[in-house]
Amino acid sequence: MVSQSVATLFGLGELAREKRRALTLVYGSSLALMMGVNYLQPALPAMMAPFGIAESAVGLVMTVYTAPAIILAPLFGIVADLYGRRLLLAWGLLLFSVSGAAVALAPSFTWVLILRGIQGIGFSAVIPLTIVLIGDLLEDEKEVGGQGLKVFLDRIGYLVFPPLGGVLAAIAWFWPFIFYILVAPLGLIVLWSMPETKAKGQTETLVYLGDILRLTRHPRLMVAFSAGFLRFFLDYGFLTYFPLFLVGTHGISTATTGFLYAFFSAGAMLTSSQAGRLAAGRDKARLIFVAFVVSGIALVAVPLTPGVWFVGIALFFYGLANGVISPMQKSLLTQNAPTELRGGIVSFDRLIQQVSKTLATSVVGLLLVTVELTTIFWILGLLSLISVALMAALLPGAATTEPSVARVP
Repeated sequence: MVSQSVATLFGLGELAREKRRALTLVYGSSLALMMGVNYLQPALPAMMAPFGIAESAVGLVMTVYTAPAIILAPLFGIVADLYGRRLLLAWGLLLFSVSGAAVALAPSFTWVLILRGIQGIGFSAVIPLTIVLIGDLLEDEKEVGGQGLKVFLDRIGYLVFPPLGGVLAAIAWFWPFIFYILVAPLGLIVLWSMPETKAKGQTETLVYLGDILRLTRHPRLMVAFSAGFLRFFLDYGFLTYFPLFLVGTHGISTATTGFLYAFFSAGAMLTSSQAGRLAAGRDKARLIFVAFVVSGIALVAVPLTPGVWFVGIALFFYGLANGVISPMQKSLLTQNAPTELRGGIVSFDRLIQQVSKTLATSVVGLLLVTVELTTIFWILGLLSLISVALMAALLPGAATTEPSVARVP
């Protein structure tokens, strides 16, 4: 259970025991989903020889897992708003756990892909709820602190799960998959003890969809959508090709490159742990703008730095900005949507993010045909700085304060 001391550290203040128990289940669910991608990435090479597959084919293990979320995450968000959060979260976790563990028994690579696709359906059901439920359970600055704690714990997952997956795969390719069964008890606990936070109200599907479409035009939500798109475009465009840059220009090993990612995680953990305090009395949108300026400067600085450890410092500042953007952006989503529409809004944001991830790697890959990798970082840095001005234009000039909840016009 989230302890009172941890709650105080993240600016959550005094929380009732029931809320702390519910938040513990939410954070546990968020960490469980971290095992879907980062945990398995180091284990993928171990699957090549047993199944007789090439390097190009092993990437399908990730593709079939993430692809369902593009279509299903928005649909599951609607289901959560219309019919409730608890059952969707519980059954999503159970499907994620059982289908993931079943991969260990797969007789062929085709079955690996089928079971991973089913696991991706469970992922699609749970992923928007980990944000929505924090918004349901907490309010105002406490909600920002709650989103900050989620980001903090996720970054710990980035540090812990990849080495764990690599160690287990060194024993045998199927051991990382067996460990997915540990998520099943979490799903059962959610089923038995998670409170239902869905607001009571109209449940007509057409009316609901009309409200969602009108609400997406809210200026602060448009800022949140734009920030989510830009954040993942920068992250995937930068962090995917960052190792290539270091190995090619500084001549360091991939092991050292991997260690430098710890600078990013450390920066993100530092600011995300203080998200609630940073947001107190301040406009979250403007905090996001400042953070993107820092991101842009860090990106431009990477190809200009003289040594590897100076690159680590730039990564640290990039992480500091990321630790501000992530919880503030999530809070803008949840606190500017009424409870009965929150699942749909967050799921719409997830759709935007999936598009951003796909575009980032594709666009950067195409640019590399004509420009050098250092130029890519300058382009991404300038994109961050220019986008701040564009996002600021989405807000009314007189808007200096933020409404706690945006109602449907």
